[in-house]
Amino acid sequence: MHSILIRRAARAVALVALAAVSTACDFKVTNPGPTLDRYLSDSLALKAQVAGIGYTLSDGMNYSILHTAVAARELFPTGQSGQFGIEPRNWLGFLVTEEQGTPWNTISRARWLSDQAITRVRTVLGAERFAKHPTAAQGLVWRGFTYRVLGEGMCVAILDNGPPGPARENVVRAESTFTAAIAVGTAANTPILVNAAYAGRAQTRVLLGNWTGATADAAMVPAAFVYQMPYFSNVDEFGYNRTMWSSSDQSFYKATSVWGTWYAKYFDATSDPRVRYQKTALTGAGAFPPVGRVPWWPQLKYSTRTAGVNLATGREMRLIEAEAALRNGDIGTAVAKIDANRVAAMAPVMERPANLADAWRLLKRERGIELWLEGRRLADLGRWKTGNTPGALDPLEVVGAASYLEGQDTCLPVSRDETNTNPNLKP
Repeated sequence: MHSILIRRAARAVALVALAAVSTACDFKVTNPGPTLDRYLSDSLALKAQVAGIGYTLSDGMNYSILHTAVAARELFPTGQSGQFGIEPRNWLGFLVTEEQGTPWNTISRARWLSDQAITRVRTVLGAERFAKHPTAAQGLVWRGFTYRVLGEGMCVAILDNGPPGPARENVVRAESTFTAAIAVGTAANTPILVNAAYAGRAQTRVLLGNWTGATADAAMVPAAFVYQMPYFSNVDEFGYNRTMWSSSDQSFYKATSVWGTWYAKYFDATSDPRVRYQKTALTGAGAFPPVGRVPWWPQLKYSTRTAGVNLATGREMRLIEAEAALRNGDIGTAVAKIDANRVAAMAPVMERPANLADAWRLLKRERGIELWLEGRRLADLGRWKTGNTPGALDPLEVVGAASYLEGQDTCLPVSRDETNTNPNLKP
């Protein structure tokens, strides 16, 4: 249902654009003024407003996924900047305000829309209907993932021009929103949304260090479950899956490559379908100074403009259970969870770890493989570093000569627009 609603919203945008083209020779202008608030409070408008949360979140995720993928060295920059490219500081692992305004602005807009839409849905439906309405359940799920993306990806939390606080505050908001989504989704008999909410809450509890709660929630999610953010072809190219479109033979950008990443070495050795890429004889559209012209090896995880991005899956839940087991020193359970995932993904089972450090190394690699290009790797790298967890990372994904990374920021900064307009921030 979620993808249908968002497609309808996207289609409406496309129809407006089409209407503008078809009347391009008519220079008469009619300005009806702002939409009256009472129209937004019509029950027929509620689904569109909820769909708007997801559509705006998809826009912001398009940027955060691609830019953090380069900083985490899930992808290597080819030197293409500007339109659909990667900015120069990002090439080296730095996520700076001057280059990263769009993720903050767009995802924050989705956050604002989610708050407003949920308030309106609750007001229009009334408390009794809201508590068991599928539109309310969908809105809560979108709101939960919006706050999770903010809490996992941004350096600070700011609400409505307020003072900055720890990013953790948004994770807490995501957790409580998913809790509400579980209750409403259950009452509304929407099992897909209930599973999505349990999975989302498990993700937030990992970030909050609540491993008991995280594993309890993960256990509620079937292994085959997948919940995705959809993308669209019936809008302009900014509505496409940006990771795919920025490096595709269907466009001329070729801004990123799997060359220079450990994922390429791993795929060559295992043919694991989760990290598929293609070797070509071409080079990227620009040049990365330390390397020169970079071989263009496009990723194939997303092969179409409308390829969805996983927000949560059952296989991720198994990895949450595996990580929780390692935190208790239980290598056997962790390896069994990882093995089951690999069998389900049609990937070969890996060599048995000899000790706890090797088991952690295996877990860290497996999360990288399973969540590749989903906007999750930097947060994982950051929390493992903060927690001083054992298990070596590949030299190609951390700062050093092998990766050409000079630094590795693990969160996205406040935008310049926020700094310039928020009285609680110094420009």
